[in-house]
Amino acid sequence: MTRSHLALALAALAGCGSPSPSPDAGAPPDAAFRGSGIMPDEIPLRITVQCPGGPSCPAGGDGRLLVGVGVREITPLVEPFQDLNHNGRYDPGEPFQDKNGNGRFDPVWMTVSSHEAYGVHDPNWARCYVLRQGETTLAHCVFDVIGYFHSDLEQLRDDLDPSLGIDYLLTSATHDHSTGDTLGLYNDDSSVTGYDPEWMRHVRAQAIAALTEAVHDLKPAKMSIASIPVEDPPNHDMHHYIADGRDPLIIDNVLHLMQFDGADDGKPIVTIVNWTAHPDAMDRSNRFISSEWPHYLRQRVEPHTGSPVVYVSGSVGGQIGPGGGNPQNVAVEAIGDDGKVHTHGDFAFEEAWGDSIGDFANKAFDARQAVDHPMLAFRATRLGVHVENPLYITGFLTGVLPRSVYGFDPSKPVIHDATIDNAPLIDTEFAYVTLGPAAIATAPGELFPESFIGGYDGSKSGTETPFVHTGKIPNDRCDCDYPAPPDVSKAPPPPYLIDLMDGPPEHRMVFGLTLDMLGYVVPRFEWYLDPTSPYLAEPPGDSHYEETNSIGPRSEPEIVGTMRQLAMSSSGKSPFGN
Repeated sequence: MTRSHLALALAALAGCGSPSPSPDAGAPPDAAFRGSGIMPDEIPLRITVQCPGGPSCPAGGDGRLLVGVGVREITPLVEPFQDLNHNGRYDPGEPFQDKNGNGRFDPVWMTVSSHEAYGVHDPNWARCYVLRQGETTLAHCVFDVIGYFHSDLEQLRDDLDPSLGIDYLLTSATHDHSTGDTLGLYNDDSSVTGYDPEWMRHVRAQAIAALTEAVHDLKPAKMSIASIPVEDPPNHDMHHYIADGRDPLIIDNVLHLMQFDGADDGKPIVTIVNWTAHPDAMDRSNRFISSEWPHYLRQRVEPHTGSPVVYVSGSVGGQIGPGGGNPQNVAVEAIGDDGKVHTHGDFAFEEAWGDSIGDFANKAFDARQAVDHPMLAFRATRLGVHVENPLYITGFLTGVLPRSVYGFDPSKPVIHDATIDNAPLIDTEFAYVTLGPAAIATAPGELFPESFIGGYDGSKSGTETPFVHTGKIPNDRCDCDYPAPPDVSKAPPPPYLIDLMDGPPEHRMVFGLTLDMLGYVVPRFEWYLDPTSPYLAEPPGDSHYEETNSIGPRSEPEIVGTMRQLAMSSSGKSPFGN
Protein backbone atom coordinates (compact mmCIF):
# COMPACT_ATOMS: atom_id res chain seq x y z
CA MET A 1 0.00 0.00 0.00
CA THR A 2 0.93 3.64 -0.19
CA ARG A 3 0.79 6.84 1.84
CA SER A 4 0.28 9.04 -1.22
CA HIS A 5 -3.13 10.18 0.01
CA LEU A 6 -1.65 12.50 2.65
CA ALA A 7 -3.05 15.75 1.25
CA LEU A 8 -6.43 14.16 0.66
CA ALA A 9 -6.60 12.85 4.22
CA LEU A 10 -5.65 16.17 5.73
CA ALA A 11 -8.26 18.01 3.68
CA ALA A 12 -11.04 15.56 4.47
CA LEU A 13 -10.27 15.53 8.21
CA ALA A 14 -9.81 19.28 8.56
CA GLY A 15 -11.89 20.53 11.45
CA CYS A 16 -12.52 17.00 12.66
CA GLY A 17 -9.77 16.83 15.25
CA SER A 18 -6.28 15.37 15.02
CA PRO A 19 -5.92 11.64 14.42
CA SER A 20 -3.93 10.05 17.19
CA PRO A 21 -2.90 6.60 18.27
CA SER A 22 -5.06 4.72 20.70
CA PRO A 23 -3.73 5.51 24.20
CA ASP A 24 -3.53 1.82 25.09
CA ALA A 25 -2.14 0.72 21.73
CA GLY A 26 1.04 -0.71 23.22
CA ALA A 27 -0.48 -2.33 26.28
CA PRO A 28 0.06 -6.09 26.66
CA PRO A 29 -3.00 -8.31 27.09
CA ASP A 30 -4.47 -8.41 30.58
CA ALA A 31 -3.48 -11.67 32.21
CA ALA A 32 -7.09 -12.19 33.26
CA PHE A 33 -8.10 -12.59 29.63
CA ARG A 34 -5.42 -15.14 28.69
CA GLY A 35 -6.40 -18.73 28.10
CA SER A 36 -9.81 -19.67 26.75
CA GLY A 37 -11.58 -16.31 27.22
CA ILE A 38 -11.57 -13.29 24.96
CA MET A 39 -9.01 -10.51 25.30
CA PRO A 40 -9.56 -6.73 25.42
CA ASP A 41 -11.18 -5.36 22.24
CA GLU A 42 -11.89 -8.81 20.85
CA ILE A 43 -15.38 -9.34 19.47
CA PRO A 44 -17.34 -12.32 20.80
CA LEU A 45 -17.79 -14.82 18.00
CA ARG A 46 -21.10 -15.51 16.29
CA ILE A 47 -21.05 -18.15 13.54
CA THR A 48 -22.93 -16.99 10.43
CA VAL A 49 -22.55 -20.11 8.30
CA GLN A 50 -21.34 -23.64 8.89
CA CYS A 51 -21.25 -26.80 6.81
CA PRO A 52 -22.09 -29.58 7.08
CA GLY A 53 -25.09 -29.12 9.35
CA GLY A 54 -26.33 -25.73 8.14
CA PRO A 55 -29.69 -25.08 6.46
CA SER A 56 -28.23 -25.37 2.93
CA CYS A 57 -25.87 -28.24 3.70
CA PRO A 58 -27.35 -30.93 5.92
CA ALA A 59 -25.02 -33.59 7.17
CA GLY A 60 -24.99 -36.98 5.49
CA GLY A 61 -24.04 -38.46 2.16
CA ASP A 62 -21.63 -41.20 1.19
CA GLY A 63 -18.49 -39.28 2.21
CA ARG A 64 -17.04 -39.15 -1.30
CA LEU A 65 -14.98 -36.05 -2.00
CA LEU A 66 -15.52 -34.45 -5.41
CA VAL A 67 -13.02 -31.92 -6.76
CA GLY A 68 -12.97 -29.68 -9.83
CA VAL A 69 -10.79 -26.83 -11.09
CA GLY A 70 -11.11 -23.92 -13.52
CA VAL A 71 -8.51 -21.39 -14.67
CA ARG A 72 -9.09 -18.14 -16.56
CA GLU A 73 -6.82 -15.24 -17.53
CA ILE A 74 -7.59 -11.85 -15.95
CA THR A 75 -4.67 -9.74 -17.26
CA PRO A 76 -5.69 -6.06 -17.50
CA LEU A 77 -5.87 -4.60 -21.00
CA VAL A 78 -2.72 -2.47 -21.33
CA GLU A 79 -2.63 0.18 -24.07
CA PRO A 80 1.05 0.81 -24.95
CA PHE A 81 1.95 4.43 -25.68
CA GLN A 82 4.91 6.40 -26.98
CA ASP A 83 6.34 8.56 -24.22
CA LEU A 84 7.55 11.31 -26.57
CA ASN A 85 8.65 13.72 -23.86
CA HIS A 86 10.19 10.95 -21.68
CA ASN A 87 8.38 12.04 -18.53
CA GLY A 88 7.32 8.52 -17.63
CA ARG A 89 3.59 9.02 -18.15
CA TYR A 90 1.02 9.40 -20.92
CA ASP A 91 0.26 12.96 -22.05
CA PRO A 92 -2.61 13.96 -24.37
CA GLY A 93 -1.57 13.73 -28.00
CA GLU A 94 1.01 10.99 -27.54
CA PRO A 95 0.39 7.97 -29.81
CA PHE A 96 -1.12 4.90 -28.16
CA GLN A 97 -2.71 1.59 -29.14
CA ASP A 98 -6.46 1.93 -28.61
CA LYS A 99 -7.00 -1.73 -27.83
CA ASN A 100 -10.61 -1.41 -26.68
CA GLY A 101 -11.55 0.97 -29.49
CA ASN A 102 -13.14 3.63 -27.31
CA GLY A 103 -11.09 6.49 -28.75
CA ARG A 104 -9.28 7.39 -25.52
CA PHE A 105 -6.20 6.27 -23.62
CA ASP A 106 -7.09 4.02 -20.69
CA PRO A 107 -4.27 3.73 -18.15
CA VAL A 108 -3.57 0.65 -16.07
CA TRP A 109 -2.15 1.88 -12.77
CA MET A 110 0.59 -0.37 -11.44
CA THR A 111 0.21 -1.33 -7.80
CA VAL A 112 2.58 0.25 -5.28
CA SER A 113 4.50 2.38 -7.82
CA SER A 114 1.42 4.20 -9.24
CA HIS A 115 3.02 4.12 -12.70
CA GLU A 116 1.09 3.58 -15.91
CA ALA A 117 1.82 0.11 -17.28
CA TYR A 118 3.78 -0.14 -20.54
CA GLY A 119 2.95 -3.75 -21.37
CA VAL A 120 2.60 -7.35 -20.16
CA HIS A 121 5.49 -9.61 -19.16
CA ASP A 122 3.35 -12.61 -18.16
CA PRO A 123 -0.40 -13.08 -17.56
CA ASN A 124 -2.52 -12.69 -14.43
CA TRP A 125 -4.95 -15.47 -13.56
CA ALA A 126 -8.07 -16.41 -11.66
CA ARG A 127 -7.51 -19.96 -10.43
CA CYS A 128 -10.53 -21.59 -8.80
CA TYR A 129 -11.24 -25.00 -7.33
CA VAL A 130 -14.39 -26.52 -5.88
CA LEU A 131 -14.72 -29.17 -3.15
CA ARG A 132 -17.99 -31.07 -2.69
CA GLN A 133 -18.84 -33.71 -0.13
CA GLY A 134 -22.43 -34.76 0.44
CA GLU A 135 -24.51 -31.57 0.57
CA THR A 136 -21.50 -29.33 1.34
CA THR A 137 -19.84 -27.38 -1.49
CA LEU A 138 -16.91 -25.05 -0.85
CA ALA A 139 -15.34 -22.97 -3.65
CA HIS A 140 -12.15 -20.92 -3.63
CA CYS A 141 -10.83 -18.47 -6.24
CA VAL A 142 -7.32 -17.03 -6.04
CA PHE A 143 -6.51 -13.91 -8.07
CA ASP A 144 -3.12 -12.55 -9.14
CA VAL A 145 -3.87 -9.11 -7.68
CA ILE A 146 -2.68 -6.92 -4.79
CA GLY A 147 -5.91 -7.46 -2.84
CA TYR A 148 -9.55 -8.35 -3.37
CA PHE A 149 -12.07 -6.43 -1.28
CA HIS A 150 -14.96 -8.04 0.57
CA SER A 151 -17.31 -5.79 -1.40
CA ASP A 152 -16.06 -7.34 -4.66
CA LEU A 153 -16.50 -10.80 -3.16
CA GLU A 154 -20.10 -9.95 -2.27
CA GLN A 155 -20.75 -8.83 -5.85
CA LEU A 156 -19.16 -12.02 -7.19
CA ARG A 157 -21.38 -14.11 -4.93
CA ASP A 158 -24.46 -12.20 -6.13
CA ASP A 159 -23.52 -12.86 -9.76
CA LEU A 160 -23.09 -16.63 -9.30
CA ASP A 161 -25.71 -18.93 -10.77
CA PRO A 162 -27.49 -20.54 -7.77
CA SER A 163 -27.75 -23.77 -9.76
CA LEU A 164 -23.99 -24.24 -9.23
CA GLY A 165 -24.87 -25.25 -5.68
CA ILE A 166 -21.96 -23.43 -4.02
CA ASP A 167 -22.61 -23.07 -0.28
CA TYR A 168 -19.65 -20.84 0.41
CA LEU A 169 -17.15 -18.98 -1.77
CA LEU A 170 -13.70 -17.90 -0.62
CA THR A 171 -11.61 -15.41 -2.58
CA SER A 172 -7.91 -14.71 -2.08
CA ALA A 173 -5.31 -12.38 -3.56
CA THR A 174 -1.75 -13.53 -4.07
CA HIS A 175 -0.75 -9.93 -3.18
CA ASP A 176 0.83 -9.41 -6.60
CA HIS A 177 2.85 -6.16 -6.64
CA SER A 178 3.18 -6.03 -10.46
CA THR A 179 -0.37 -5.73 -11.75
CA GLY A 180 -3.25 -3.28 -11.96
CA ASP A 181 -4.89 -1.53 -9.03
CA THR A 182 -7.79 -3.47 -7.50
CA LEU A 183 -8.02 -1.35 -4.34
CA GLY A 184 -8.09 2.26 -5.60
CA LEU A 185 -4.85 3.35 -3.94
CA TYR A 186 -2.48 3.64 -6.86
CA ASN A 187 -3.55 6.40 -9.26
CA ASP A 188 -0.75 8.98 -9.47
CA ASP A 189 -3.39 11.60 -8.55
CA SER A 190 -4.28 10.73 -4.97
CA SER A 191 -7.71 12.36 -5.27
CA VAL A 192 -8.74 9.93 -8.03
CA THR A 193 -9.27 6.22 -7.57
CA GLY A 194 -7.07 3.76 -9.44
CA TYR A 195 -9.84 1.14 -9.24
CA ASP A 196 -11.13 0.26 -12.72
CA PRO A 197 -14.76 -1.01 -12.52
CA GLU A 198 -14.65 -2.31 -16.10
CA TRP A 199 -11.62 -4.48 -15.41
CA MET A 200 -13.11 -5.70 -12.13
CA ARG A 201 -16.30 -6.72 -13.97
CA HIS A 202 -14.07 -8.71 -16.32
CA VAL A 203 -12.32 -10.34 -13.35
CA ARG A 204 -15.70 -11.35 -11.90
CA ALA A 205 -16.87 -12.73 -15.24
CA GLN A 206 -13.69 -14.79 -15.60
CA ALA A 207 -14.01 -16.07 -12.04
CA ILE A 208 -17.60 -17.13 -12.72
CA ALA A 209 -16.46 -18.94 -15.87
CA ALA A 210 -13.71 -20.72 -13.91
CA LEU A 211 -16.10 -21.68 -11.09
CA THR A 212 -18.69 -22.92 -13.56
CA GLU A 213 -16.09 -25.10 -15.25
CA ALA A 214 -14.90 -26.41 -11.88
CA VAL A 215 -18.44 -27.38 -10.82
CA HIS A 216 -19.22 -29.02 -14.14
CA ASP A 217 -15.97 -31.00 -13.99
CA LEU A 218 -16.40 -32.25 -10.42
CA LYS A 219 -15.20 -35.82 -10.10
CA PRO A 220 -14.46 -38.23 -7.26
CA ALA A 221 -11.02 -37.43 -5.91
CA LYS A 222 -8.37 -38.72 -3.59
CA MET A 223 -6.25 -36.38 -1.49
CA SER A 224 -2.60 -36.34 -0.48
CA ILE A 225 -0.76 -33.78 1.60
CA ALA A 226 2.73 -32.64 2.58
CA SER A 227 4.64 -29.77 4.12
CA ILE A 228 8.29 -28.77 4.00
CA PRO A 229 10.39 -25.98 5.56
CA VAL A 230 11.95 -23.77 2.89
CA GLU A 231 15.52 -23.61 4.15
CA ASP A 232 18.98 -25.08 3.78
CA PRO A 233 20.69 -27.30 6.39
CA PRO A 234 22.22 -27.48 8.83
CA ASN A 235 21.14 -24.28 10.60
CA HIS A 236 17.76 -23.45 9.04
CA ASP A 237 19.43 -21.03 6.62
CA MET A 238 16.74 -19.12 4.67
CA HIS A 239 18.77 -16.36 3.01
CA HIS A 240 18.35 -17.85 -0.48
CA TYR A 241 14.57 -17.89 -0.12
CA ILE A 242 12.99 -15.43 2.31
CA ALA A 243 13.70 -12.45 4.56
CA ASP A 244 11.91 -10.44 7.23
CA GLY A 245 11.91 -6.64 6.98
CA ARG A 246 10.36 -5.97 10.37
CA ASP A 247 11.57 -6.73 13.88
CA PRO A 248 11.31 -9.07 15.68
CA LEU A 249 12.77 -11.39 13.07
CA ILE A 250 10.17 -14.17 12.80
CA ILE A 251 9.47 -16.14 9.61
CA ASP A 252 6.94 -18.86 8.90
CA ASN A 253 8.89 -20.70 6.20
CA VAL A 254 6.78 -23.86 5.97
CA LEU A 255 5.38 -24.62 2.52
CA HIS A 256 2.16 -26.64 2.37
CA LEU A 257 0.95 -28.74 -0.55
CA MET A 258 -2.37 -30.48 -1.10
CA GLN A 259 -2.78 -32.70 -4.17
CA PHE A 260 -6.08 -33.94 -5.57
CA ASP A 261 -6.20 -36.72 -8.17
CA GLY A 262 -9.04 -38.68 -9.71
CA ALA A 263 -10.21 -41.46 -7.41
CA ASP A 264 -11.11 -43.69 -10.34
CA ASP A 265 -8.51 -42.88 -13.01
CA GLY A 266 -5.69 -41.37 -10.92
CA LYS A 267 -5.45 -38.37 -13.24
CA PRO A 268 -4.23 -35.17 -11.52
CA ILE A 269 -6.95 -32.56 -10.88
CA VAL A 270 -5.38 -29.68 -8.95
CA THR A 271 -2.37 -28.83 -6.76
CA ILE A 272 -2.75 -26.27 -3.97
CA VAL A 273 0.45 -24.64 -2.68
CA ASN A 274 0.49 -22.35 0.37
CA TRP A 275 3.58 -20.38 1.38
CA THR A 276 4.49 -17.01 2.85
CA ALA A 277 6.31 -14.26 0.95
CA HIS A 278 5.39 -10.97 -0.70
CA PRO A 279 5.15 -11.31 -4.52
CA ASP A 280 7.38 -8.25 -4.77
CA ALA A 281 10.43 -9.33 -6.77
CA MET A 282 10.58 -6.20 -8.94
CA ASP A 283 11.72 -2.70 -8.04
CA ARG A 284 9.42 0.31 -8.32
CA SER A 285 10.60 1.17 -11.84
CA ASN A 286 8.88 -1.89 -13.32
CA ARG A 287 6.16 -0.97 -15.83
CA PHE A 288 5.18 -4.44 -17.05
CA ILE A 289 2.30 -6.58 -15.76
CA SER A 290 3.38 -9.86 -14.18
CA SER A 291 2.08 -12.49 -11.78
CA GLU A 292 5.45 -12.06 -10.05
CA TRP A 293 7.40 -15.05 -8.74
CA PRO A 294 4.27 -17.27 -8.28
CA HIS A 295 4.16 -17.37 -12.10
CA TYR A 296 7.49 -19.20 -12.13
CA LEU A 297 6.56 -21.39 -9.18
CA ARG A 298 3.48 -22.55 -11.06
CA GLN A 299 5.47 -23.14 -14.24
CA ARG A 300 7.99 -25.17 -12.22
CA VAL A 301 5.42 -27.28 -10.39
CA GLU A 302 2.70 -27.95 -12.97
CA PRO A 303 4.81 -30.27 -15.17
CA HIS A 304 5.84 -32.16 -12.03
CA THR A 305 2.36 -32.68 -10.57
CA GLY A 306 0.50 -32.81 -13.90
CA SER A 307 -2.25 -30.46 -12.72
CA PRO A 308 -2.99 -26.72 -12.50
CA VAL A 309 -1.38 -25.08 -9.46
CA VAL A 310 -3.34 -22.72 -7.22
CA TYR A 311 -0.90 -20.67 -5.14
CA VAL A 312 -2.23 -19.12 -1.90
CA SER A 313 -0.22 -16.59 0.12
CA GLY A 314 0.13 -17.07 3.87
CA SER A 315 1.03 -14.69 6.72
CA VAL A 316 3.00 -12.14 4.68
CA GLY A 317 2.72 -9.24 7.15
CA GLY A 318 5.86 -7.53 8.43
CA GLN A 319 7.49 -7.32 4.99
CA ILE A 320 8.05 -11.06 4.73
CA GLY A 321 9.52 -11.38 1.24
CA PRO A 322 12.58 -10.68 -0.90
CA GLY A 323 14.26 -8.28 1.52
CA GLY A 324 16.72 -5.55 0.72
CA GLY A 325 14.26 -2.69 1.03
CA ASN A 326 15.02 -1.56 4.58
CA PRO A 327 18.35 -0.63 6.22
CA GLN A 328 17.98 -3.54 8.65
CA ASN A 329 16.82 -6.03 6.02
CA VAL A 330 19.19 -8.39 4.20
CA ALA A 331 18.31 -9.26 0.60
CA VAL A 332 17.33 -12.72 -0.55
CA GLU A 333 19.99 -14.19 -2.82
CA ALA A 334 18.10 -16.48 -5.17
CA ILE A 335 20.21 -18.94 -7.15
CA GLY A 336 19.11 -19.47 -10.74
CA ASP A 337 19.36 -22.63 -12.80
CA ASP A 338 22.56 -21.16 -14.25
CA GLY A 339 24.13 -21.05 -10.80
CA LYS A 340 24.15 -17.24 -10.70
CA VAL A 341 23.00 -15.29 -7.66
CA HIS A 342 20.12 -12.84 -8.24
CA THR A 343 18.78 -10.18 -5.90
CA HIS A 344 15.61 -8.10 -5.77
CA GLY A 345 14.74 -5.84 -8.68
CA ASP A 346 14.40 -7.58 -12.04
CA PHE A 347 12.75 -10.45 -13.90
CA ALA A 348 15.86 -12.63 -13.60
CA PHE A 349 15.45 -12.53 -9.82
CA GLU A 350 11.70 -13.09 -10.12
CA GLU A 351 12.33 -16.25 -12.17
CA ALA A 352 15.16 -17.59 -10.01
CA TRP A 353 13.17 -17.00 -6.82
CA GLY A 354 9.99 -18.60 -8.14
CA ASP A 355 11.90 -21.57 -9.54
CA SER A 356 13.69 -22.18 -6.25
CA ILE A 357 10.46 -22.15 -4.22
CA GLY A 358 8.89 -24.36 -6.86
CA ASP A 359 11.66 -26.89 -6.30
CA PHE A 360 10.63 -27.14 -2.64
CA ALA A 361 7.01 -27.63 -3.69
CA ASN A 362 8.13 -30.47 -5.95
CA LYS A 363 10.02 -32.06 -3.06
CA ALA A 364 6.88 -31.79 -0.95
CA PHE A 365 4.85 -33.38 -3.74
CA ASP A 366 7.27 -36.30 -3.94
CA ALA A 367 7.00 -36.83 -0.18
CA ARG A 368 3.22 -36.43 0.08
CA GLN A 369 1.12 -38.83 2.11
CA ALA A 370 -2.26 -40.20 1.09
CA VAL A 371 -5.26 -39.13 3.17
CA ASP A 372 -7.91 -41.76 3.82
CA HIS A 373 -11.49 -40.51 3.66
CA PRO A 374 -10.86 -36.78 4.18
CA MET A 375 -13.85 -35.03 5.69
CA LEU A 376 -14.70 -31.45 4.66
CA ALA A 377 -16.12 -28.87 7.08
CA PHE A 378 -16.06 -25.11 7.47
CA ARG A 379 -17.35 -22.36 9.71
CA ALA A 380 -17.46 -18.65 8.94
CA THR A 381 -18.38 -15.37 10.53
CA ARG A 382 -19.08 -11.86 9.27
CA LEU A 383 -18.64 -8.79 11.46
CA GLY A 384 -17.65 -5.14 11.54
CA VAL A 385 -14.11 -4.09 12.53
CA HIS A 386 -12.92 -0.59 13.41
CA VAL A 387 -11.05 1.67 10.98
CA GLU A 388 -8.88 4.30 12.72
CA ASN A 389 -6.38 5.14 9.98
CA PRO A 390 -7.36 8.58 8.57
CA LEU A 391 -5.93 7.70 5.17
CA TYR A 392 -8.26 4.74 4.90
CA ILE A 393 -11.22 6.60 6.38
CA THR A 394 -10.74 9.39 3.86
CA GLY A 395 -10.44 6.93 1.01
CA PHE A 396 -13.66 5.19 2.01
CA LEU A 397 -15.62 8.41 2.51
CA THR A 398 -14.50 9.95 -0.79
CA GLY A 399 -14.84 6.82 -2.91
CA VAL A 400 -11.14 6.55 -3.71
CA LEU A 401 -11.38 3.18 -1.96
CA PRO A 402 -14.64 1.60 -3.20
CA ARG A 403 -15.95 0.43 0.19
CA SER A 404 -18.66 1.57 2.59
CA VAL A 405 -18.15 2.31 6.27
CA TYR A 406 -20.80 2.75 8.94
CA GLY A 407 -21.41 3.02 12.67
CA PHE A 408 -20.06 6.54 13.26
CA ASP A 409 -21.42 10.06 13.66
CA PRO A 410 -20.22 12.19 10.71
CA SER A 411 -20.94 15.39 12.67
CA LYS A 412 -18.21 14.51 15.18
CA PRO A 413 -14.47 13.97 14.80
CA VAL A 414 -13.99 10.66 13.04
CA ILE A 415 -11.31 9.44 15.43
CA HIS A 416 -10.64 7.19 18.39
CA ASP A 417 -8.70 8.62 21.33
CA ALA A 418 -8.95 8.90 25.10
CA THR A 419 -12.07 11.07 24.90
CA ILE A 420 -14.06 9.74 21.95
CA ASP A 421 -14.57 6.54 19.99
CA ASN A 422 -16.14 7.58 16.71
CA ALA A 423 -14.13 5.27 14.46
CA PRO A 424 -16.12 3.83 11.56
CA LEU A 425 -16.79 0.14 11.11
CA ILE A 426 -16.26 -1.89 7.95
CA ASP A 427 -17.72 -5.30 7.21
CA THR A 428 -15.34 -8.19 6.75
CA GLU A 429 -15.37 -11.97 6.96
CA PHE A 430 -13.43 -14.96 8.32
CA ALA A 431 -13.54 -18.69 7.68
CA TYR A 432 -12.03 -21.79 9.22
CA VAL A 433 -11.80 -24.89 7.04
CA THR A 434 -10.83 -28.45 7.84
CA LEU A 435 -10.21 -31.11 5.19
CA GLY A 436 -8.80 -34.36 6.49
CA PRO A 437 -5.62 -33.46 8.43
CA ALA A 438 -5.50 -29.92 6.96
CA ALA A 439 -6.72 -26.95 9.00
CA ILE A 440 -6.95 -23.54 7.36
CA ALA A 441 -7.58 -20.18 9.03
CA THR A 442 -8.29 -17.22 6.75
CA ALA A 443 -6.98 -13.71 7.39
CA PRO A 444 -8.60 -10.64 5.74
CA GLY A 445 -5.26 -8.92 5.22
CA GLU A 446 -1.54 -9.23 5.90
CA LEU A 447 -1.19 -11.25 9.08
CA PHE A 448 2.16 -11.12 10.87
CA PRO A 449 3.80 -14.57 11.17
CA GLU A 450 4.23 -14.13 14.91
CA SER A 451 0.45 -13.89 15.32
CA PHE A 452 0.24 -17.35 13.76
CA ILE A 453 3.28 -19.26 15.03
CA GLY A 454 4.74 -17.23 17.93
CA GLY A 455 8.51 -17.43 17.59
CA TYR A 456 9.29 -14.76 20.18
CA ASP A 457 12.01 -17.04 21.56
CA GLY A 458 14.04 -16.60 18.36
CA SER A 459 13.35 -20.13 17.12
CA LYS A 460 11.84 -18.95 13.80
CA SER A 461 14.65 -16.67 12.64
CA GLY A 462 17.00 -18.99 10.78
CA THR A 463 20.55 -17.63 10.51
CA GLU A 464 19.62 -13.99 10.04
CA THR A 465 20.51 -11.62 12.90
CA PRO A 466 19.85 -9.59 14.98
CA PHE A 467 16.46 -10.58 16.33
CA VAL A 468 15.69 -6.94 17.17
CA HIS A 469 17.63 -3.95 15.84
CA THR A 470 18.64 -1.23 18.27
CA GLY A 471 20.98 1.74 18.18
CA LYS A 472 21.73 3.99 15.21
CA ILE A 473 19.87 3.51 11.94
CA PRO A 474 22.46 2.67 9.23
CA ASN A 475 21.46 5.23 6.62
CA ASP A 476 21.99 8.90 5.91
CA ARG A 477 18.39 10.05 6.29
CA CYS A 478 18.66 10.84 9.96
CA ASP A 479 21.10 10.78 12.85
CA CYS A 480 18.78 8.81 15.06
CA ASP A 481 18.11 5.48 16.72
CA TYR A 482 15.54 2.92 15.70
CA PRO A 483 12.25 4.18 17.16
CA ALA A 484 10.42 1.91 19.58
CA PRO A 485 12.18 -1.43 19.01
CA PRO A 486 9.71 -4.17 19.98
CA ASP A 487 10.05 -5.39 23.55
CA VAL A 488 9.37 -9.10 23.19
CA SER A 489 8.98 -9.42 26.95
CA LYS A 490 5.59 -7.77 26.34
CA ALA A 491 4.64 -10.14 23.53
CA PRO A 492 1.55 -12.28 24.04
CA PRO A 493 2.31 -15.72 25.48
CA PRO A 494 1.20 -19.00 23.95
CA PRO A 495 -1.08 -20.54 22.91
CA TYR A 496 -0.82 -18.94 19.47
CA LEU A 497 -3.22 -19.43 16.61
CA ILE A 498 -1.37 -22.50 15.29
CA ASP A 499 -1.66 -24.12 18.74
CA LEU A 500 -5.46 -23.83 18.71
CA MET A 501 -6.10 -25.32 15.29
CA ASP A 502 -7.14 -28.87 14.44
CA GLY A 503 -5.05 -31.70 13.04
CA PRO A 504 -1.30 -32.29 12.99
CA PRO A 505 0.71 -29.06 13.46
CA GLU A 506 2.55 -29.60 10.17
CA HIS A 507 -0.73 -29.26 8.26
CA ARG A 508 -2.07 -26.11 9.94
CA MET A 509 -1.96 -23.11 7.63
CA VAL A 510 -3.11 -19.54 7.06
CA PHE A 511 -4.72 -18.37 3.84
CA GLY A 512 -3.82 -14.68 3.92
CA LEU A 513 -5.51 -11.82 2.06
CA THR A 514 -8.60 -14.02 1.95
CA LEU A 515 -12.20 -12.79 1.99
CA ASP A 516 -10.92 -9.21 2.18
CA MET A 517 -7.89 -6.89 2.17
CA LEU A 518 -7.59 -4.67 5.25
CA GLY A 519 -3.85 -4.03 5.23
CA TYR A 520 -1.37 -5.08 7.90
CA VAL A 521 -2.50 -6.70 11.12
CA VAL A 522 0.19 -5.37 13.47
CA PRO A 523 0.67 -7.06 16.87
CA ARG A 524 -0.50 -4.57 19.44
CA PHE A 525 2.50 -4.79 21.74
CA GLU A 526 4.78 -3.50 18.96
CA TRP A 527 2.40 -0.84 17.60
CA TYR A 528 4.04 2.56 17.17
CA LEU A 529 3.07 5.70 15.22
CA ASP A 530 5.03 8.80 14.37
CA PRO A 531 4.39 11.10 17.37
CA THR A 532 3.93 14.27 15.29
CA SER A 533 2.01 12.91 12.28
CA PRO A 534 0.46 9.58 13.28
CA TYR A 535 -0.51 7.45 10.26
CA LEU A 536 0.33 10.30 7.89
CA ALA A 537 4.11 10.04 8.23
CA GLU A 538 6.30 7.00 8.68
CA PRO A 539 8.75 7.00 11.61
CA PRO A 540 12.43 6.95 10.57
CA GLY A 541 14.18 3.69 9.84
CA ASP A 542 11.44 1.88 7.91
CA SER A 543 10.78 -0.16 11.05
CA HIS A 544 7.14 0.90 11.57
CA TYR A 545 5.91 1.25 8.01
CA GLU A 546 3.14 -1.30 8.54
CA GLU A 547 1.22 0.85 11.04
CA THR A 548 0.66 3.48 8.34
CA ASN A 549 -1.03 0.82 6.22
CA SER A 550 -3.14 -0.82 8.89
CA ILE A 551 -6.75 -0.04 9.75
CA GLY A 552 -5.59 0.65 13.32
CA PRO A 553 -4.36 -0.80 16.63
CA ARG A 554 -7.59 -2.70 17.19
CA SER A 555 -6.97 -4.74 14.05
CA GLU A 556 -4.99 -7.33 16.00
CA PRO A 557 -7.54 -8.08 18.73
CA GLU A 558 -10.47 -7.84 16.35
CA ILE A 559 -8.91 -9.87 13.51
CA VAL A 560 -6.53 -12.30 15.24
CA GLY A 561 -9.01 -12.64 18.10
CA THR A 562 -11.74 -13.68 15.68
CA MET A 563 -9.42 -16.14 13.92
CA ARG A 564 -8.50 -17.60 17.31
CA GLN A 565 -12.10 -17.94 18.47
CA LEU A 566 -13.14 -19.46 15.14
CA ALA A 567 -10.43 -22.11 15.43
CA MET A 568 -11.39 -22.84 19.01
CA SER A 569 -15.08 -23.05 18.16
CA SER A 570 -14.38 -25.80 15.64
CA SER A 571 -13.15 -28.07 18.40
CA GLY A 572 -15.76 -26.97 20.90
CA LYS A 573 -13.33 -25.08 23.14
CA SER A 574 -14.89 -21.62 22.82
CA PRO A 575 -17.85 -20.36 24.82
CA PHE A 576 -18.66 -18.07 21.87
CA GLY A 577 -19.05 -20.73 19.17
CA ASN A 578 -22.84 -20.62 18.74
